[in-house]
Amino acid sequence: MRSGSSAVAPPATRASIAAAAIDAGLDVLEITLDSESALDQIADVCRARPAAVVGAGTVHTTAQVRDAVGVGARFIVSPMLDEDVVGTAVALGVPAIPGIATTTEMARARALGAPAVKVFPAAQLGGPAFVAAVVGPMRGIPMVPTGGVDETNARAYLDAGAVAVGIGGSLFARGVLALGDAASVATAAARVVAAVAR
Repeated sequence: MRSGSSAVAPPATRASIAAAAIDAGLDVLEITLDSESALDQIADVCRARPAAVVGAGTVHTTAQVRDAVGVGARFIVSPMLDEDVVGTAVALGVPAIPGIATTTEMARARALGAPAVKVFPAAQLGGPAFVAAVVGPMRGIPMVPTGGVDETNARAYLDAGAVAVGIGGSLFARGVLALGDAASVATAAARVVAAVAR
């Protein structure tokens, strides 16, 4: 779950927004550490919906890995490949999904123990065509495209060979957490689920 808002809703509201997304079929949520009170958000959602898989995104340092795991994050996502970040996550028994933009980075990430890679920024790298072009030669390394992914192209990424997609802004628009608009999140999430199921 990503927030571009500078304001943060109270814990009960954050939990209701997360519950709305989960009830619509999205049970894997990423809360980016560039969100205000991100660690509190992760802890709140983990407590409110323990069955959901909640992770930390935009992770840049090993300290952030430890802090996020300490409040319940079950996976780590980075916008880049940082060997120390991946190594720390692996040592803590938590999956790390580093951002990659080349096949060399993809191979290095897997060698370090990353179970999958974040193709980022996916749209600028070529969209679904990029995934389709590299998935075979890279022997099926699991790819999770993010950046420009929404309900209109999510299915195309999966058809191209991605194992999952990361969707942020089209689900959790700027200010949605501050407004506490769980209904809009539920509607947007349901559209994504329907689009992917086609």
